[in-house]
Amino acid sequence: MPIHSYILKYFDEHPEERTIGIHQENPPNERRPSIHQIEDQLLKFSGHQLPIRIYTPLQQEQYPLLVFFHEGRFMNGNLDALDVACRMIASFSGYRLIAIDYPSELANFSDTLKKCYEATKWIVQHAKQFSGSNTDISIGGGSVGGTLATSITIEAIKRNDFSLKNQLLFYPITDFNDKIEDSDFLSRKMYNGKYGIDLTNLNGILQSNLHSPLSIEKSILAKMPPSLIYTAEYDPFSDEGEAYAEKIQSAGGKIKLVRFDGNIHGFMQSFPGSPDYMRGFELTTEFLVTEEEVLT
Repeated sequence: MPIHSYILKYFDEHPEERTIGIHQENPPNERRPSIHQIEDQLLKFSGHQLPIRIYTPLQQEQYPLLVFFHEGRFMNGNLDALDVACRMIASFSGYRLIAIDYPSELANFSDTLKKCYEATKWIVQHAKQFSGSNTDISIGGGSVGGTLATSITIEAIKRNDFSLKNQLLFYPITDFNDKIEDSDFLSRKMYNGKYGIDLTNLNGILQSNLHSPLSIEKSILAKMPPSLIYTAEYDPFSDEGEAYAEKIQSAGGKIKLVRFDGNIHGFMQSFPGSPDYMRGFELTTEFLVTEEEVLT
């Protein structure tokens, strides 16, 4: 379908953001979704430390936990930029959400992944400190954060280190190369540099020596937790995200893939109030709550 008219209008008014990404501004606190409690902490583990922000939807004795990673460089990602999304996911789903901060510049993606993996492992091992259980922890993120989330899931399966209950991947990057015109994916050729994404700005991932999620053998992907994957029609990464979903499904994994036609990378954070913005959070809630009911 044609790209949504409000998106075209935005880029007509802000042409420079076609390649550098959409500028994000949070509403003032009084206009943000209400939530029972938000707490900032510094997570210390294995000689490292990362800031985290904990979103508690309501007062109760125990919660399912969701470890979540912000969108990173393309979306001016940090804990503050992610605040509204975290409030909505936590309050809608009933999960206690733990947002992990990481350097959005990603000069060394391998190092970033290692730290985020160890942070996630620490949370799993100390789930009781968050009033959770190590058998009831999900993981997710958008954009680069989604790539981190699924890379952590893959590594945990390879090491047989810990298990995750569900996986939320919003428009993830799953093929670690910088090809555009000679890419195997048509979406890279057609949409790069047009709607807020320029692959040449993401060298930390695309030129890393890590294995792409898309290249992981099916024996590992078969052990993936139930996964929700969002793609957007006019996102350069849409084709590889859908190829990743298909590969997990063909390996025997449980996948719910939703393509948002007419939309672009980052729609879960951009253009708040638009129909797809709200639909994304509603489907996320439905997935988390349904899986919680099925698996408990």
